[in-house]
Amino acid sequence: MKPNGIKDPFLGSDYSSNSKHKSWSKLLRLLLVLLIISIVGLIYREEVSCWMFREGNHNSGRFKASGADIVESEQGVVAADDGRCSEIGASMLRQGGHAVDAAVATALCLGVVNPMASGIGGGSFMIVRSSATSQTQAFDMRETAPLAASQDMYENNPGANYAGALSMGVPGEIAGLHEAWLKHGRLAWRTLFQPAIKLAKEGFVVAPYLGRHIAKSGGRILNDRGLQEVFAPNGKLLKPGDKCYNEKLAQSLEAVAEQGPQALYNGTVGEMLVKDVSKAGGILTMEDLRNYKVNVVDAVSVNVMGYTISGMPPPSCGTAGMAMVLNILDSYGSSDSAKGNLGLHRIIEALKHMFAARMNLGDPNFVNISSVLSEMLSLSFAKQIQQKIFDNTTFPPDYYMNRYNNCG
Repeated sequence: MKPNGIKDPFLGSDYSSNSKHKSWSKLLRLLLVLLIISIVGLIYREEVSCWMFREGNHNSGRFKASGADIVESEQGVVAADDGRCSEIGASMLRQGGHAVDAAVATALCLGVVNPMASGIGGGSFMIVRSSATSQTQAFDMRETAPLAASQDMYENNPGANYAGALSMGVPGEIAGLHEAWLKHGRLAWRTLFQPAIKLAKEGFVVAPYLGRHIAKSGGRILNDRGLQEVFAPNGKLLKPGDKCYNEKLAQSLEAVAEQGPQALYNGTVGEMLVKDVSKAGGILTMEDLRNYKVNVVDAVSVNVMGYTISGMPPPSCGTAGMAMVLNILDSYGSSDSAKGNLGLHRIIEALKHMFAARMNLGDPNFVNISSVLSEMLSLSFAKQIQQKIFDNTTFPPDYYMNRYNNCG
């Protein structure tokens, strides 16, 4: 049997429609967190921190509520994986910078202190909404495949698609950050780089998050002279609390700060990168770097639970995936549907179905995904999936995957 809902509602048995809306708001915030964790692959960090910016009082408005940090501001808030980077972003706002200025400086900082998860050698997505025009744009700065890549290049070495030089794409972060800055930035490009350069050159304290990854990758670090110079000076792996220096990264950031993206895409930084990648067995070329283009399009907007969510269109699956899960939960007809242990079970099951559905998504520049995308955003499809979720059991992978290509 499938219960219609759980017995203990958020706000009592006779809550008003306004209270119900607030309950859905709580659910939406929960799902945003869950989907970011699931889709983007974020990991819990002890140092996760938010810094707020309020005119005339830079660090007020931060308080504890139910064990969580909550910040409020009339001017702007910066939240990053590392509190040091949050503060750097907030400092750009205090200097009169645009939100994009703060985002650029924050991203560059994260590339220094969390190099295993971020950096100028990778790519990203960015959503920017103009308060003046209400236009919301999506900046696709994800990596692209090198020209020499082929469909069967990993056939004899499956592990090479996620580790090693052959797994590397053409980096897009610097090009995309610069494109967004050209449209919205107020501060000088070089100004946004200075905090990250200082951290890389003068050193930063290794946080537990980085420390765990250094320990996990110890063998590979000790067998690579370049990695050893940074993360195992004198042959000893750095630990949380130690100071880390990355002089070569500082030099690359300085070049990009002064010369612009061309330092990477048609200059000495790019030439050194291609040389190192080639030496390690990769296929990246200067032609790949010179040909890289940022894709700027209108963000996709979906209406769910009375909210309008703006996010990345494909090749990102985040917006479609979030909408699908929220529509599944909304199809129960009650804000109680995601409450308590039963609600958590339903969320997990909805996520499983969503991850299966997204298997048929892809890059619209190469495959037609219109029918898949339409289905994931469909209310009737969400109801069909909801009816496949049972409150008293879960299923083997084939139950969720039977309609989709097992390509992930």
